[in-house]
Amino acid sequence: MIGKSQSDKRPVTSAEAMEVLEARKDEGELGYEQKLAYEHIKKFTSISKEDAKKMIKELMEYGIGDATAIKIVDVMPIDAIQLKHILAREKKTFEEDEVAKMMDIVKSHKGK
Repeated sequence: MIGKSQSDKRPVTSAEAMEVLEARKDEGELGYEQKLAYEHIKKFTSISKEDAKKMIKELMEYGIGDATAIKIVDVMPIDAIQLKHILAREKKTFEEDEVAKMMDIVKSHKGK
Protein backbone atom coordinates (compact mmCIF):
# COMPACT_ATOMS: atom_id res chain seq x y z
CA MET A 1 0.00 0.00 0.00
CA ILE A 2 1.32 3.40 -0.96
CA GLY A 3 1.04 6.24 1.53
CA LYS A 4 0.40 6.42 5.22
CA SER A 5 -1.06 3.54 7.16
CA GLN A 6 -4.58 3.82 8.43
CA SER A 7 -4.76 4.13 12.21
CA ASP A 8 -8.54 4.17 12.60
CA LYS A 9 -11.44 3.91 10.23
CA ARG A 10 -14.57 5.92 10.89
CA PRO A 11 -16.99 7.92 8.78
CA VAL A 12 -16.52 11.70 8.78
CA THR A 13 -18.63 14.57 7.53
CA SER A 14 -17.68 16.58 4.48
CA ALA A 15 -16.89 19.49 6.80
CA GLU A 16 -14.33 17.38 8.70
CA ALA A 17 -12.84 16.09 5.45
CA MET A 18 -12.51 19.65 4.17
CA GLU A 19 -10.63 20.62 7.33
CA VAL A 20 -8.20 17.72 6.86
CA LEU A 21 -7.64 18.56 3.19
CA GLU A 22 -7.11 22.24 3.98
CA ALA A 23 -4.47 21.28 6.57
CA ARG A 24 -2.73 19.06 4.01
CA LYS A 25 -2.97 21.82 1.43
CA ASP A 26 -1.18 24.18 3.83
CA GLU A 27 1.57 21.58 4.39
CA GLY A 28 2.22 21.10 0.70
CA GLU A 29 0.65 20.41 -2.65
CA LEU A 30 -2.31 18.06 -2.80
CA GLY A 31 -2.30 15.02 -5.05
CA TYR A 32 -4.64 14.79 -8.04
CA GLU A 33 -7.38 12.84 -6.21
CA GLN A 34 -7.07 15.09 -3.16
CA LYS A 35 -7.49 18.19 -5.33
CA LEU A 36 -10.63 16.74 -6.88
CA ALA A 37 -12.01 15.79 -3.49
CA TYR A 38 -11.18 19.22 -2.06
CA GLU A 39 -12.89 21.06 -4.93
CA HIS A 40 -15.96 18.86 -4.63
CA ILE A 41 -16.20 19.28 -0.86
CA LYS A 42 -15.62 23.02 -1.09
CA LYS A 43 -18.45 23.31 -3.59
CA PHE A 44 -21.03 21.13 -1.81
CA THR A 45 -20.36 21.49 1.92
CA SER A 46 -22.88 23.87 3.40
CA ILE A 47 -22.28 23.45 7.14
CA SER A 48 -19.39 24.06 9.51
CA LYS A 49 -17.65 21.27 11.40
CA GLU A 50 -19.07 22.46 14.72
CA ASP A 51 -22.64 22.66 13.39
CA ALA A 52 -22.23 19.24 11.78
CA LYS A 53 -21.17 17.68 15.09
CA LYS A 54 -24.10 19.32 16.88
CA MET A 55 -26.52 18.14 14.20
CA ILE A 56 -25.17 14.58 14.35
CA LYS A 57 -25.64 14.51 18.11
CA GLU A 58 -29.23 15.76 17.76
CA LEU A 59 -30.05 13.20 15.05
CA MET A 60 -28.54 10.29 16.98
CA GLU A 61 -31.03 10.92 19.79
CA TYR A 62 -33.60 9.27 17.50
CA GLY A 63 -31.69 5.99 17.51
CA ILE A 64 -29.94 6.25 14.17
CA GLY A 65 -26.36 5.16 13.65
CA ASP A 66 -23.31 7.37 13.28
CA ALA A 67 -22.89 6.67 9.56
CA THR A 68 -26.54 7.46 8.79
CA ALA A 69 -26.42 10.70 10.78
CA ILE A 70 -23.30 11.74 8.88
CA LYS A 71 -24.98 10.94 5.56
CA ILE A 72 -27.96 13.13 6.54
CA VAL A 73 -25.59 15.99 7.41
CA ASP A 74 -23.73 15.64 4.12
CA VAL A 75 -26.86 15.40 1.95
CA MET A 76 -29.01 17.91 3.88
CA PRO A 77 -32.27 16.47 2.48
CA ILE A 78 -34.84 19.00 1.28
CA ASP A 79 -37.93 16.99 2.23
CA ALA A 80 -39.12 14.01 4.25
CA ILE A 81 -39.01 11.70 1.22
CA GLN A 82 -35.26 12.24 0.75
CA LEU A 83 -34.75 11.79 4.49
CA LYS A 84 -36.68 8.50 4.44
CA HIS A 85 -34.44 7.24 1.62
CA ILE A 86 -31.39 7.88 3.77
CA LEU A 87 -33.06 6.35 6.83
CA ALA A 88 -33.81 3.18 4.84
CA ARG A 89 -30.29 1.94 5.61
CA GLU A 90 -31.25 1.66 9.29
CA LYS A 91 -32.85 -1.54 10.59
CA LYS A 92 -35.38 0.52 12.51
CA THR A 93 -38.71 1.85 11.28
CA PHE A 94 -39.35 5.50 12.05
CA GLU A 95 -42.73 7.04 12.80
CA GLU A 96 -43.88 10.05 10.77
CA ASP A 97 -43.51 12.38 13.77
CA GLU A 98 -39.89 11.24 14.27
CA VAL A 99 -39.13 11.89 10.60
CA ALA A 100 -40.77 15.31 10.88
CA LYS A 101 -38.67 16.17 13.95
CA MET A 102 -35.49 15.06 12.16
CA MET A 103 -36.47 17.26 9.19
CA ASP A 104 -36.89 20.16 11.63
CA ILE A 105 -33.32 19.55 12.81
CA VAL A 106 -32.07 19.58 9.20
CA LYS A 107 -33.98 22.76 8.41
CA SER A 108 -32.71 24.50 11.55
CA HIS A 109 -29.08 23.87 10.50
CA LYS A 110 -29.52 24.58 6.79
CA GLY A 111 -27.83 27.74 5.63
CA LYS A 112 -25.70 28.25 8.74
